[in-house]
Amino acid sequence: MENRITIEDIKNNKDRLSKLLPSLNIDSIFIEQNGKIDKVFYNSESLHELRSCAKILVAMAVGIAIDKKLLVDGTPLSLYTKVYNNIKNIVNISNKSNIEKVKKWTIKDLLTHTTGYESQMMSEKYIKDIKKDKLLDYALNYDIPYEVGNRFAYNNVEPFIISVFFQEAFNINLTQFIYDNILKKLDITEYKWDNYGKYCPGATGLYMKHTDFHKIGELLINEGIYKQKQIIPREWTNEMCKNQLEIPSAYKPERVLPKIGIGYYTFISRDGYIFRDGSNGQYIIANKDKNTLITIMSSEKDMKNVTEILRDLI
Repeated sequence: MENRITIEDIKNNKDRLSKLLPSLNIDSIFIEQNGKIDKVFYNSESLHELRSCAKILVAMAVGIAIDKKLLVDGTPLSLYTKVYNNIKNIVNISNKSNIEKVKKWTIKDLLTHTTGYESQMMSEKYIKDIKKDKLLDYALNYDIPYEVGNRFAYNNVEPFIISVFFQEAFNINLTQFIYDNILKKLDITEYKWDNYGKYCPGATGLYMKHTDFHKIGELLINEGIYKQKQIIPREWTNEMCKNQLEIPSAYKPERVLPKIGIGYYTFISRDGYIFRDGSNGQYIIANKDKNTLITIMSSEKDMKNVTEILRDLI
């Protein structure tokens, strides 16, 4: 394989950067090329918070539900299913200017962060003083200043809304659906995912071992297949990794993996790379053309430092 990346290359970059940076708290790195996995652990493997990398499982669950033709008010679920009718009776939207926008929300709007919010308003620091069973009221009464469907603004609210919609429409907690249809089939049984109130958080809160986390990335690079079984519909994984919307507001050309566009809870980067990241430096980085998958677990608050270990290697 041309330009093969080795774990030694990555370790050497990490060692060099560790001498230059105040901290570089990487816990483990896996690199898979053409089906061969190399691993390095800097800390013993244990349940590790994935943060926003949990979102990728939400997107996969939506694809499975669409493929299963689960019914929403008698009609099969699709990207253009509107969510309002299934959540309107469990939320009190006192911000009347929001109602007409929420009525327009489709599954696709939620998957591409184009619901009309201005910016992140549901990460941990914003909701730490809000009771978890009040988060839906908080989210839908928070100002939605923009039109739906065309402006990207990264947020934790959309996966949570998908989770609420999912449970109300199909009468199953999203965590359970994900376990039954994804995690169980990946032989993942040791994990933790607590609810927000009675709903799966969707966007965060999932703890998993790196060995299992890597399997989720394998679904992306192998078009939904694990051990010769189609776990996620092939067409859906391709759509997840396709540029659905360019996001110039998030583009930072100096980054190793600049964000050019968004798929379904994935980011589209340069040279065929797509990735999913989570706070403190959790990463799934995939390139199907190069048959390369890199996953990283870390506890590094300055996330850009984590991908610097891949500078000049990918």
